[in-house]
This record gives sequence, structure tokens and C-alpha cells, in this order.
Amino acid sequence: MSRSSQLIYALSFVIAASGFFLPFWPLCIAGILIAALSGRWIFAIFTGLLIDLAWGVPQGMLHYVYVPFMLVAIVAALVRYFFAGYFLDRSPSDTL
Repeated sequence: MSRSSQLIYALSFVIAASGFFLPFWPLCIAGILIAALSGRWIFAIFTGLLIDLAWGVPQGMLHYVYVPFMLVAIVAALVRYFFAGYFLDRSPSDTL
């Protein structure tokens, strides 16, 4: 595992866990988005599911959505998968 991967795993989990302990849910979403948009979608889904289990069922109108953080991870992973070609240039640039 490369050093950048270790840093992304640690940083995204620390941000998501601090959002749970503070309790400030946008930090949880930020940590999940960092993991999913950097290409670590399995880790993002696992972290989202772990935070969903820790928070429990949402209150109010959102109580029908049982896994909101995991859904955020899945949507972010799909966004990265479908739009990576537009934002990440994988082909070498042409030179004169």
C-alpha cells in the first residue's frame, strides 16, 4: 500500500469519526466523500455503513432512509466512476 493511500485512509476515517464524536454530521459526510472520490469506494461504503450503525435510524422525515451515509458513499463512488474521464486526464498530452 502506498503512502498516499495510507494517508487518504487515515485522514478520511479520522474526519468521519470526529464528525461522529463531536456530533457534527457534515464532517462524517466529508470523510466519506474524501474516501469515495479518491477511488477508495469499498472503504467509503464500509465507513458509511459503520457510521450508519453508530448513529442509528434518522429522526423525522428521513426515518425511511435507514442508511443515509452509505447512500452518500455509493452515490459519490458512482459519480467518480462516471465522471472520472472528464476530470482526470489519463491520456498523455500532445506535444509539438
